[in-house]
Amino acid sequence: MPVNRNALIRYRTIDRCLQNRRRKWTIDDLIEACNEALYEYEGRRESVSLRTIRLDLSAMRSDKLGYNAPIIVKDKKYYIYEDPEYSITNIPLSTQDLGILKEVSELLRQFKGFSHFAGMSELIHRLEDKVYSEQNHLPAVIDFEKNDLLEGLEWLDVLHKAIVARSTLRIHYQSFKARSGSELIFYPYLLKEYRNRWFVLGMKKEGKEILTFALDRIRSIELQPGEEFRERPGFDPHSWFSPIVGVTRNHDGGLTEVLFRANREHAPYIRTKPIHPSQMVVEESATGTLFSITVIPNFELERELIGFGEGLQVLSPASLVRRFRSRIRLMNHLYQRDVS
Repeated sequence: MPVNRNALIRYRTIDRCLQNRRRKWTIDDLIEACNEALYEYEGRRESVSLRTIRLDLSAMRSDKLGYNAPIIVKDKKYYIYEDPEYSITNIPLSTQDLGILKEVSELLRQFKGFSHFAGMSELIHRLEDKVYSEQNHLPAVIDFEKNDLLEGLEWLDVLHKAIVARSTLRIHYQSFKARSGSELIFYPYLLKEYRNRWFVLGMKKEGKEILTFALDRIRSIELQPGEEFRERPGFDPHSWFSPIVGVTRNHDGGLTEVLFRANREHAPYIRTKPIHPSQMVVEESATGTLFSITVIPNFELERELIGFGEGLQVLSPASLVRRFRSRIRLMNHLYQRDVS
């Protein structure tokens, strides 16, 4: 029986309530608890109906979900587990369930930094222990790209909540180039992950330009409840990154067609993993493939293209070709030095 996310949140909330035997739980109390849980996880106020909670209690009592929860009503008013040790998290898991949970736990680990998942960490560890013990400690078959030494992950949760609640922030930020940090009033619009590094997109109070800040350069964040949150009229944060590679969008840059030729060895990699969604094949020959992309040039594009080394040549625009010539000369000078 498929169960949606909101229903799972309600089941777990009801389960936690009924395990707390120090309090008597009426159906109105359960409704209020579910409303608060849904607000915490989803960030919006939606009143759960009396009918929904009655259906949830019925589903938990039945074997449709495998719970068979011993829910009883005392004094015709208060809901309680007849077995004080019962919890829906204690249900024995099948082999198929264990396999699914193993994959899910690996996925959830990629989102550490969000309180939504941090609250499940203990449960995930318990599930993993059970999975590995019952599957003879089989090695993982999926290895995700991750960096446990990343800085700034502690800001993910506060920024996520601020974006959902449309809250204004005071941020202390220090870029790599700055000798000291600076404080600014900031309106956050979107969180963005690129190459295992997190960024926040938004606008500061003094100005109208859209800014992108790396989370690992943030030194502190404070909520500013007295400051009204501002939107930028007509701005769509989800389309902001469409014309660029990476996260750096030059405000004075326009869309440019970039032509580059990849040799036979590198062309298949570029074809199967495009540098940008606008990528097209212009021409194919025995020596290689001519590609084009239409983007706003930036640092990340240069780094991506120059990473192919001698296997790729940028042909246009002329300004980008000149930048590559300069960078190649500097690289050549660096490697011409004697290595002691």
